[in-house]
Amino acid sequence: MKRIIAMSGAAATAIGFAGVAAGGANATPAPTNAAGTSSYIVLMEADPLVRSVAQKDLDGAAAQSKRKAMKASHDSVLKGAGIAASRRANTYTNTLNGFSVRTDAQGAAALAKQPGVAVVMEDELRQPQAIADSVAAAQANPTGVNDLQKFLGLQDGAYANGLTGEGVVVGVIDSGIWPEQPMLSDDGTFPAAPALDASERSACDFGNRAWNKDDKVFTCNNKLIGARAFLDTYKAQVGLGRDEFDSARDDSGHGTHTATTAAGNANVQSMIFGVEKDIVSGIAPRAQVIAYKALGAGGGFTSDLSAAIDQAVADGVDVINYSVGGGARVVSADTISFLFAANAGVFASVSAGNSGPGPRTIGGPSNVPWVTSVGATTHPRNYAGEIALGNGQVFKGTSVTKGTGWKGVVDGARVGSAANSGYCVAGSLNPARVSGKIVLCERGLNGRVAKSAEVKRAGGVGMVLFNAVDVDTMFSDTFFVPTVMMDKTPGEALRTYANTTTGARAKITNTGIDSLWHDSPTVTYFSSRGETVPNGDIIKPDISAPGAQIMAGNTPKPSGGDQPAGQLWQAIAGTSMSAPVVAGSYALIKQAHPTWSAGAAKSALMTQAFTAVRDNDRVSPADPFDTGSGMAMLGAPDAKGSTFQPGLVYNTGFNDYLGFLCAEGREAFSNPTATCASLAAAGIPTTAPNLNYPSIGMEAVPGRLTVKRTVRNVSSAEITATARISAPAGYTVTVSPATITVAPGASKTFEVTVQNVGAPVGSWRFGSLTWEGSGYSVRSPIAVKGVTIAAAATVSGTGVSGSTTLTSTVGVSGTYTATPHGLVAAAHHTDTVAQDPDATFPSADDGAGVDRITYPLSGVALARWKLQLPGDTDLDIFLLNPSGAIIASSTNGGTDETIEVHRPADGTYTLVVHGWGVGSAPAAYDLRNWLVPLATGGSLSVTSGSPTVVTAGDPVAIEVAWSGLSAGEEYLGTLDHAIDGTRVASTVVQVTP
Repeated sequence: MKRIIAMSGAAATAIGFAGVAAGGANATPAPTNAAGTSSYIVLMEADPLVRSVAQKDLDGAAAQSKRKAMKASHDSVLKGAGIAASRRANTYTNTLNGFSVRTDAQGAAALAKQPGVAVVMEDELRQPQAIADSVAAAQANPTGVNDLQKFLGLQDGAYANGLTGEGVVVGVIDSGIWPEQPMLSDDGTFPAAPALDASERSACDFGNRAWNKDDKVFTCNNKLIGARAFLDTYKAQVGLGRDEFDSARDDSGHGTHTATTAAGNANVQSMIFGVEKDIVSGIAPRAQVIAYKALGAGGGFTSDLSAAIDQAVADGVDVINYSVGGGARVVSADTISFLFAANAGVFASVSAGNSGPGPRTIGGPSNVPWVTSVGATTHPRNYAGEIALGNGQVFKGTSVTKGTGWKGVVDGARVGSAANSGYCVAGSLNPARVSGKIVLCERGLNGRVAKSAEVKRAGGVGMVLFNAVDVDTMFSDTFFVPTVMMDKTPGEALRTYANTTTGARAKITNTGIDSLWHDSPTVTYFSSRGETVPNGDIIKPDISAPGAQIMAGNTPKPSGGDQPAGQLWQAIAGTSMSAPVVAGSYALIKQAHPTWSAGAAKSALMTQAFTAVRDNDRVSPADPFDTGSGMAMLGAPDAKGSTFQPGLVYNTGFNDYLGFLCAEGREAFSNPTATCASLAAAGIPTTAPNLNYPSIGMEAVPGRLTVKRTVRNVSSAEITATARISAPAGYTVTVSPATITVAPGASKTFEVTVQNVGAPVGSWRFGSLTWEGSGYSVRSPIAVKGVTIAAAATVSGTGVSGSTTLTSTVGVSGTYTATPHGLVAAAHHTDTVAQDPDATFPSADDGAGVDRITYPLSGVALARWKLQLPGDTDLDIFLLNPSGAIIASSTNGGTDETIEVHRPADGTYTLVVHGWGVGSAPAAYDLRNWLVPLATGGSLSVTSGSPTVVTAGDPVAIEVAWSGLSAGEEYLGTLDHAIDGTRVASTVVQVTP
């Protein structure tokens, strides 16, 4: 994965962000197709249009002229790299400037060398965020109307005050849409649809019956005003199945569900299996919808997804719902697309992910601060079912299917003909023992609906599905046989009955609606949790919303045969379902406040959230890593302290996010030092805890830490508010000034200081800051984690002799000591390396394309390897441990590579120099390395500041000195920091004589 970083702007108040980089944990790269090509995203140094053109003017003559020039530069890059224009899949001009292209690694290397190119990044595969493998459907509510909206307070709040999303456009980037779904019908009362540019891509893409005969022609209207397909990379790399639609038509139901949840029509009668269910409404029922299909059956590529974002902004959408996720990193194609979309004023609601309940499971792109990350909660309504046993016991659960008569009941684990029959995996049940019976299946190994398909295959007439724990979510899927789902304890009781009772029998009954989830809202078991990786100073998710048993639209023509066909309705569970609740909420906010920035709207939503949410155990209070600021609850538009009238907002903007990138995504800039210095000089914070965010996160508190925030008064009257603190356990929190007075439209800056007074280091603690006064209450969650010491990673000096001072902050009390190691001069290894034919290490054809150098390491405090070459030659380096496994790599664009390992275990390591982009002749190189010994007594010494007795929160200033160095070489050493004799951190000391 190659990185070539560039930055086009210089003025800190008008930064032009150009270069981005791929990389990070948990990313799923785009697969190489049968032709040996992969998908790459090429971004240019020049800014996208939204940095100089307002969203409403993106179709104007000036924008069209700039767009034409941008596309010409793309053509020039392709021509210079010798790649046919037909290999290009997507073009970006609005929120990115660049294109995606299918080529091999050598082609990518050639693209990276072209003038004006900022980055060549490998494509990434993302997935929809519905939970597990299946979608779900809901059951009848003969008396309830719009239960979800009642639970969220919308009927007596926003709707009663005329806020229904009128005039707002919601873009849904997903699996497409089923346009005939009743919640998308045009009753003739919607505003006239804006004209969408269809010169390059159909704006209402239905009716490709040559591919799939069920793809009927549909004419978009004033409700569904557009539907576009962005599957260019997907079709080239993966291909569509014949039962998928090669158009914007939805073949999974996921996109139809998210669109209708966010903005489906009001008061529509739902129906499943021919039986009437709830009367349902979208959150913003009068909003208009544009659907962007960028997901196939196997997921979607960031190249296609980013093209959809780019087009959505040009189409004039106000809100984007993105129930899509994958690897969490700060800098990627879709994260940067969303950054520029936010700059254009477009709100983005993004699923947090379904990898809970474990910590550090937030996915991307929801981990970045410029989108709203949405977790999932329950709400009270339960689509109910029960199973009655022959011994008189009755167990309750969830169900949407029809019931059964009295039938024999058997444990899948006892009636199997293959392994894992207790989980009812495919082919595991014995038809001779299952036919005509209700089968008990345990959750796990395969999908919920797949279990019912196996029961049906074996001749079963019903299924009871039970969870592996009692604190999991229960789902209302559209199963292939009558089914009731329940917790583990009743499931085990039923298992005992089935296995110990001769002639055991049972009867499944659908019981409509009940209040099984009366303890709602609780966090769903599956909802991804913080802390955020890799940017732990930002609390994620931002907000939560109902995401279980959400009734909305479906496709009646699902592909793959993994769900029953013919159903226009379903109740999918997942953060995919909670995100559109927030997207719809944003549409209501947009209608009420059309000039608010995306940051202001996000702040209002977060600071006015409902906080009395329980964890998935249905008892314990949820914390900010479970729900963010709480559950989205808009309140009444005419009430102070509602989302519509928050009083004070944290108005985070584009330059604030650039400052955040200085801390968490420096690879975004070609010259991060100069760029971030320019931002700082303009007063823009360049540390993540100081991002002007509506929540306050501090992942490294060395005894004491102070951060700044700024609030703006968005009301029409002066606000005087006083800080009310709920301090995290073991900490004190002070706010200065403690009382603020803010005039209408004005802003006020304050400081928050957190002091550790007994909390253990390494553990997160939670609290809150609430500004109260003038009828308002503006709440921010606080999450802090103590550290033993906050010390700089690197300190530099110059001269054959000299000194420098390092100031650190200690987080615990005790005796502080600093121990120096080194300095050592660079050792050199010179050689040549040829081009690796497939530019991939390791692979079978490496040959002369790699050079291996072994290093026996013993008693090493720091090992560093550095390789730099001018020009276009692109070499990479990899470090293999004594077992031959790759433990570190540096694969930047060009040749500017560094690998650094602290305190490596003794053994023989191998450093590989790899010829990623060399050319026809082998490239000569000079690999420098430093092996700093653990032994002391070198040329680096501590001259003052150690040892010293310290108290938590104290700064310690250590002076280090050196002498006797030789000019012409860079020297390295380390400075170990210890408290009471225990090493807690190290700082690299680098000296250039």
